[in-house]
Amino acid sequence: MGAPAQAYWVKRIDNSRLRRERDPNYLPETGVLVAGTLACLAIILLSAWLQFEFVHTGYRLEETRARYEKVLEWNRNLRLEQAALLDPMRIDLLARSRLGMAEPAAHELTPLGSARPASSPEVARVPTQTRPEKQSSLTD
Repeated sequence: MGAPAQAYWVKRIDNSRLRRERDPNYLPETGVLVAGTLACLAIILLSAWLQFEFVHTGYRLEETRARYEKVLEWNRNLRLEQAALLDPMRIDLLARSRLGMAEPAAHELTPLGSARPASSPEVARVPTQTRPEKQSSLTD
């Protein structure tokens, strides 16, 4: 037994006079699809922007912390330098060596908070000294 014979009939169909109708749900469905896609894209872009801002803010924060630490270190150094410059022994040494000053004699002292009136004839006299022409700076 063999396979039954098959016959094919060719029928020519002329669709040139037909017009395609638009689907009435096509435009709203497309609008919803486009709106949904745009909303998803906006959410993705917003998330990416927030992430980049977060990273950028972290870098700025670290930079600010580093600058703050530098300023603190600079402040510490300036305080140490100020303490060294205001050392009474150093000032005394500079006054004696560079400016030629000496301790006042006992009769040249005026005690602070003394009970003498301001018009007292016993006002301490301090001898005037001439300063050298070229003054050197007080800092070492």
